[in-house]
Amino acid sequence: MIKFILKSVLVLTFGLLVVGFSSTTSSSSLFSIVRSKDANEIFYTINLDNSNKLNTENPINVYWLKRTENNKVEPLSWIQNKFAYGIVYLSKSENYAKFRFAAYDKRVFELKKNKHNEFKVFTISENKEVEVNRIYIYITGGTFWIPEIPKVELYATISETDKKMKETIIP
Repeated sequence: MIKFILKSVLVLTFGLLVVGFSSTTSSSSLFSIVRSKDANEIFYTINLDNSNKLNTENPINVYWLKRTENNKVEPLSWIQNKFAYGIVYLSKSENYAKFRFAAYDKRVFELKKNKHNEFKVFTISENKEVEVNRIYIYITGGTFWIPEIPKVELYATISETDKKMKETIIP
């Protein structure tokens, strides 16, 4: 009986680990936003239809991974989606989407296939096309509606050379 219980706990634990890691390392993950405020992270993942083409209604899914709440996954609130981390699509098709973030209209991003035929997000940094890996937002205070953000760091890979780079953006 004890062997059965131990085996069941081991199988359950392994299953939970696999589910937990799949949400953060999934091949559908495009990039994430991390903030200095807490350990919670916003993930942007690809949304494909049944024929492996972009869902033209909503090509990118956005959700929270609440690390401070036992890795709880939840959607953005209406306010977060409309005014902060949500996406505003400028154009979209089954193979391409052009967008910007709701809170920052000075930078355009493109969802398209890279040289390995995988959907990734690109932008222009220092006059070069880069593949976005992660965005880090420094929040030093302010209010809910007007946070103090002295800088944002864009971590990316230069498309031509595959070299990693970091750009500091002063909003």
